[in-house]
Amino acid sequence: MPTPTFQHLLPEQFEQLLQKFPFTRKIDAVHMHHTWRPRHQDFRGHDTIVSMWRHHTQVNGWSDIAQHITIDPQGMIWLGRNWNLPPASAAGHNGNKAFGPFMFEMIGDFDPGRDPFGGAQKETALQVVAMVQSRFRLPASSLRFHNAMSPKSCPGGTLVYDDILDEVEQARQELEAKAAREPAGQHPLARETDRGIAESIRSLTRITDNAAEPGDAELTHEEHDTTGFSQGASRSPDASQSRDSGLGAATLSALRPHMVNLRSGRLSGEGEAASTPEDVDAIFEQHLPQAVKDLRPDQRLRLLFYAHGGLVSEASGLQIAHKHIGWWRRNNIYPVYFIWETGLFETIGQLLGRAQKGSRALRRDLADFTTDPLIEIGARVLQGPRIWGGMKASAEHAMDEPAASGAVGGGAHYVAAKLKAFCDAHPGRVELHAVGHSAGSIFHTYFLPLARKMGVPTFKTAHFLAPAVRVDTFKQHLLTQIGPDLATESLALYTMRRDFERKDNCAQIYRKSLLYLIFNALEDSRATPILGLEESVRGDAALKKLFGLSGATQTPSAVVWSPTQTDTGRNASLSLSHGGFDDDAPTLNSIVRRVLDLPDAAEITAYPATRAASRPWTEEVDWPADFDFLDAQQPAPASASYASHAAPPAAMPASAAWTPPAASAFPAPFSGTAPVAGRRTALCVGIDAYPAPEHQLAGCVNDARHWERALAGMGFETRLLVDADANRATLERELNRLVEESRPGDVLVFQYAGHGTQASDLNGDEDDNHDEALCPVDFASGALYIDDDIAQLFARIPDGVNMTCFMDCCHSGTNSRFAVGLSPGEMARPSGTKARFVKLTPAIAEAHRRFRLQHRSAPRAPGSGGAQRMRDVKFSACMDHQVALESGGNGDFTRRALKVLAAGIQGLSHDEFLRRVLAEFGSGAAQDPMLDCADGARQDMLLQPLAGKRPPQSRSRAPSALDETALLQAVSGLAQAVNTLTLGRR
Repeated sequence: MPTPTFQHLLPEQFEQLLQKFPFTRKIDAVHMHHTWRPRHQDFRGHDTIVSMWRHHTQVNGWSDIAQHITIDPQGMIWLGRNWNLPPASAAGHNGNKAFGPFMFEMIGDFDPGRDPFGGAQKETALQVVAMVQSRFRLPASSLRFHNAMSPKSCPGGTLVYDDILDEVEQARQELEAKAAREPAGQHPLARETDRGIAESIRSLTRITDNAAEPGDAELTHEEHDTTGFSQGASRSPDASQSRDSGLGAATLSALRPHMVNLRSGRLSGEGEAASTPEDVDAIFEQHLPQAVKDLRPDQRLRLLFYAHGGLVSEASGLQIAHKHIGWWRRNNIYPVYFIWETGLFETIGQLLGRAQKGSRALRRDLADFTTDPLIEIGARVLQGPRIWGGMKASAEHAMDEPAASGAVGGGAHYVAAKLKAFCDAHPGRVELHAVGHSAGSIFHTYFLPLARKMGVPTFKTAHFLAPAVRVDTFKQHLLTQIGPDLATESLALYTMRRDFERKDNCAQIYRKSLLYLIFNALEDSRATPILGLEESVRGDAALKKLFGLSGATQTPSAVVWSPTQTDTGRNASLSLSHGGFDDDAPTLNSIVRRVLDLPDAAEITAYPATRAASRPWTEEVDWPADFDFLDAQQPAPASASYASHAAPPAAMPASAAWTPPAASAFPAPFSGTAPVAGRRTALCVGIDAYPAPEHQLAGCVNDARHWERALAGMGFETRLLVDADANRATLERELNRLVEESRPGDVLVFQYAGHGTQASDLNGDEDDNHDEALCPVDFASGALYIDDDIAQLFARIPDGVNMTCFMDCCHSGTNSRFAVGLSPGEMARPSGTKARFVKLTPAIAEAHRRFRLQHRSAPRAPGSGGAQRMRDVKFSACMDHQVALESGGNGDFTRRALKVLAAGIQGLSHDEFLRRVLAEFGSGAAQDPMLDCADGARQDMLLQPLAGKRPPQSRSRAPSALDETALLQAVSGLAQAVNTLTLGRR
């Protein structure tokens, strides 16, 4: 590609661009780096930025410069790669096109004795962090130093994380104070033409796709002789392995005495850190004997075998080992890491990636059906149990005996044999310990009994972190081997309490921890007990006895339920995610005290703690570059868009163009003292492209997209249905999903923009003999969604759930309960407007009658009971006798309602919101929005949790059940993908 021109901005200009940039990617962290090379003295303005670009693209093979912005020594900000693409920040931590970090580099080497970090450069860096955190409402701990994600010193040894956090907080307060003093529009960039902002956005979006490079942006320090950056050149060592660990040759060499690399149970001769039998021999015949010689005669060598989760790639396993090993050694513990390379998620990722190309239905199903049960079904249909079973088989095969004389056999078996010989050669001088994280517990469930069977001394301690091993497997192989003179004297189990396990997530799609995905979907039988789940432990008498949970006398084994009340001692753990235990300081410090047999207050070399949030599970896995969980075009955080393949919104006529507020303009509604008890979920629907020309509209899709962006900016998880996707079956399924998945404390929104109508009442429940109805895109086939359907569904809204509807359609006045309004009649419409009302022809009316008889959907609704029985709050675009109008590419109601929302809703009641919307319409308006709800709800706060309020005469909620049609459609689509893959292999 041609060499780009990199623009540079003042911090004030960056702030304006940050507010106006069209983000489609959720920013969930800020990553801070230094370049190391080039240094301050090397900086030559634009030429240096271009040199970095050349190095990243021509040497590393990346799509663009690694960072989103660069801050030079004078405090200027240079634009970099597309802000809607993941950076090349740190392997395993880059996120994807749906969510991830905003990453910046600072020109300089800020290790001790090198460049000073101060002046304008430091001030700009602090402001950038504060601005991005403020823009996306991130906590202070969302700032992450590179050295918290890799073994490098980046962003420099002179930067103290806690001090930087304090200074960022001060910068944030100064920005907020400045914003309060200066009226909007007085910012320097605001006085520039829109062309300047447009040019910046075009510059940032020159690359719209990439391979989600997992590598580190700056060089490892071992590479300094070949970089040439001080001369402005772009030479550097080969970095063509885009999925490597980012560790230099010297670092990998230093790891070798502590590492056994396995692939499918065998010693792995491939990859970055191949392990041959000779490499294992060197550990037990050279390095460990030397470690014993270095001890005093009265000391023993504490040898610890660590098995990480079998889900991670080789690169991630190497990074975990490198981060831990030096710390173990400083505590006089010699670690040996099984780098257990199974390729599990690479396999799943490749499977789904191929299915995306071979079956469009699969991608849509994964985006459309994101409830936990459907993800579980999807995992099964895509042969998740087979793949998971293959990973477990890798653990078992690592224990295989050699098949013939001279053969090596399983890698773990070879290690156990060498370990026995080493211990025999140093009797009484070696003490053994084991740690297994996640699937590493499966590995050790087999390895510890095997080692004992082969004559290896009893392990003094074993520690399982969030273990993914089945309870029956554990009981069969290891439970009876815990005790004196057995495989291990004791077992310490570290895992999350049940409520926290359920608050974890897998890749922000499956809304529970990985252990629950295994429990529900990846084992052969659903609900297979897993050792790391609290209910599985407490539900098994043998486990309760082992861990002293049945009131018996204290046992050597124990459970540490995270999070504990203390952050220090032998029983401390604060991890709040499945993947976070191996980087949680209280957990690792606890293990060290148990290995060294020290009391709580004893001094140890503490694991380096940070104030960063617990590492999410996604960062434990090197996701394949072509595997996107969510559609990259989504316009909001955590949004699964149904319209990813739809055409862009129609342009509005210049004469009446309306620019909706950006998502950032909508304040989060859950600030201050408002109760935050549950999820915020919204379903947004807009239909323009009705099949018949006379029914087509021009502003409903725009409305739905604008509502989605607004609600996403306020913290809602959004789902978008537009045009062809908004058929009756999908609309019904998604509304059922919205209600059935809700729990007390949740806040729900249903927004609809499209045609409304009236149809003959077929079950005799309407005083005026008419049902009011929404018109899905296929309504002409008779598939109307009538008020009886809505009433029946909303009657199941659980107590304590706040459901708010925004209906920009005709006959919206009371269409979430029984229609009691007047017939709309015919009315004159202002010039240049369209009415969102369709009159049913006799043919459509007859089709509707046949549809209701055939489907028998929504029989007679359970009595209206009037507004006082309503379990939802509904804002309607017009009265029952009026029509909802659209003009200039948007609904008249939507345009005004979003303006009111953007002005702020803190402390805004439902009544006050309606009053302000009416004021926006002014006197003499052609339509009058209305509020329909129970009287007691009129003064409730808009889009706020109900804080324990219960609607009057509440009904008990029907048992939670997913719509059978949705389940069948999900399975069908996923099965089609598997068939495509099967055919592709033949």
